[in-house]
Amino acid sequence: MILAKSRGKLRSLKNYLGLALSVRATISDSKSDFHKEFPYVIPPIYRKLADELLVELHLLSHQKNFKKDSIFATGLKEIFSKFTSGYKPSDHITKLFDAICNCNGFNSTEINSASEELIKKAQSFTKNDLNSFLSQHNNDNNGNDYYSRINAIGIYKLIIEMPSFKDLKQEDINKEINNISKLLGYQYSRVEKDISMYKSNIEKMKQALEIIALNLKPKEN
Repeated sequence: MILAKSRGKLRSLKNYLGLALSVRATISDSKSDFHKEFPYVIPPIYRKLADELLVELHLLSHQKNFKKDSIFATGLKEIFSKFTSGYKPSDHITKLFDAICNCNGFNSTEINSASEELIKKAQSFTKNDLNSFLSQHNNDNNGNDYYSRINAIGIYKLIIEMPSFKDLKQEDINKEINNISKLLGYQYSRVEKDISMYKSNIEKMKQALEIIALNLKPKEN
């Protein structure tokens, strides 16, 4: 009788712990959900991207001050689009993005919409429009915006889409990025480093794809 009660208490404890742990999913949980939603083999050259985004989105989803705003959405979409260039089969690209987002509680449709809307606005932005947008952005986030490298790429994409910045030299673009970073409360050194690394990795990815294409090209007799 005592043994039966002890077993009952043990089961109750396990059930309680299981419920408590399920509230905060682990990275393993996110990866498991991802593979259920995207049960396809990812080409090796793209595997690192998928893994890094899975981990980063998982960590961000647990940050109290993190906001899924339009700058973040634009950065995420830009990173994914650039680093899945040449992905085959091409009809898997949307499925891959959906799975990466969904397994961490992000709505891929909302991410796409927010990114498209901001880019469309940026293409007709003046500097005054930009300042108004950033001011409103700070108000929406109550001046308490959690920084991630994805935000840095969102800023970069915002800048390069604006007509008034199209013909600027890199030095002047960096000044604008510095100004935006200050307005958003980000450390420019971190933003600049993340953007530089992003651009460098894009170039490496491009070179790797070119090498793969050359190796797959039929040799002439």
